[in-house]
Amino acid sequence: MSAPRALRIALMLLLLANALLVAALAGLFGANPLGGWFGTPREPHRLGQQVRAERLQQLPPAPSRAADAAPRGTLPVARRQD
Repeated sequence: MSAPRALRIALMLLLLANALLVAALAGLFGANPLGGWFGTPREPHRLGQQVRAERLQQLPPAPSRAADAAPRGTLPVARRQD
């Protein structure tokens, strides 16, 4: 297979994949065909499916340590001169 023919075939395959992706995002394959691929990793509905759900605790997110460690008041303050 020559190089121009291989490039032509690769281009056609990429165009076909692009067309399928655009069609999927346009809704031609259903309401949410790519939902499993681009979904969020959080699944709060799974809590009700747990075997011993009463033993689980949902904790609020911990505050960021970077904000606590940042020095305060180190930037110069611009003062207005009247």
